Amino acid sequence: MSQPHHHEESLLLNVIIGLVKAVCQIFKMILLAVFSVLQYPLSRALPLEKWASSGKPMKWLYLPVRWLSVFLFANLLISGILELSNQGHVFTGLLQLACSQAFGLLWNVLYGLQKIAESPAFRKQQAGRDAERYVRQLITDGQRHFPHSLALHGTLFVFQADTPDEFSVEADHLLVTTRTIFVIETKYKSGAITARADLPTWTVNSPHGTATMANALHQVKNAARVLQREAGLPGEPIPLVAIRGKDTQIVDGPTNVLAALQLIAVMQAFEHTAQGAPLDPTGVMARLTPYIRHDAAAMARHIERAEAARRRAAMREIVSAASLQ
Repeated sequence: MSQPHHHEESLLLNVIIGLVKAVCQIFKMILLAVFSVLQYPLSRALPLEKWASSGKPMKWLYLPVRWLSVFLFANLLISGILELSNQGHVFTGLLQLACSQAFGLLWNVLYGLQKIAESPAFRKQQAGRDAERYVRQLITDGQRHFPHSLALHGTLFVFQADTPDEFSVEADHLLVTTRTIFVIETKYKSGAITARADLPTWTVNSPHGTATMANALHQVKNAARVLQREAGLPGEPIPLVAIRGKDTQIVDGPTNVLAALQLIAVMQAFEHTAQGAPLDPTGVMARLTPYIRHDAAAMARHIERAEAARRRAAMREIVSAASLQ
């Protein structure tokens, strides 16, 4: 006899949940309509990308706060309108409306964070950052194999700074040992990578299909050459490409393009066979230090130059691949 009663309670609960969801969706649409104009200014004014990239430990707090902000916005908005309809409570009504806008702005910020975190471009960027952090930790832990070594990570080197001829290179990682200088480029790619040194692009085969990536070895070789030439480094830096990903395999590539897990072993091989006079890591770093820049303006100019170079390279590929006669 109790089964119909429980069935009715279950139906009622589902109806209530459905109504709550519908009301929340309505207020979500209102919030999007009211605050959509502020989405871009808020994203620019607040470091939302930085928040999104460092917000993983707070994920458990994100949804409750977001829904709470919707509830408080709706509650204060309705209360404020009702208070304003009462002639004697104008101040209270205005105060509640102002508070509702504050919670609306909070929702807008949280919504912006979610959209940034879910975008493919941001996920790709975040995967790259995670790969750099992973390789940085590998190098830090591996320095016990290279006594007296010194390392730099995520470093921008600017030459002829603040002149019309300014140019720059960026090194994801640089390790100076007593025998070798390593310049390391880090990438995040999963699958089997055909990494021939002479090809402008590499092929990446994964369960998700076939894709391409730029020849990262060209990039790190250029950085190594520039650092050697402009800073007068002793010896010839060794360029390495360390690729972090799921089931990463290097196919038909040189040994200095490698899965990140193999990095320390490959560096030890180069270290063991290195020839020439011993290096002074402190002295090498002293040669590099004058060219290191940390300011955002220098990085912005570096990115602009890199984008321009990529566009020029793409145009050259189009012209070289054309059939004109």
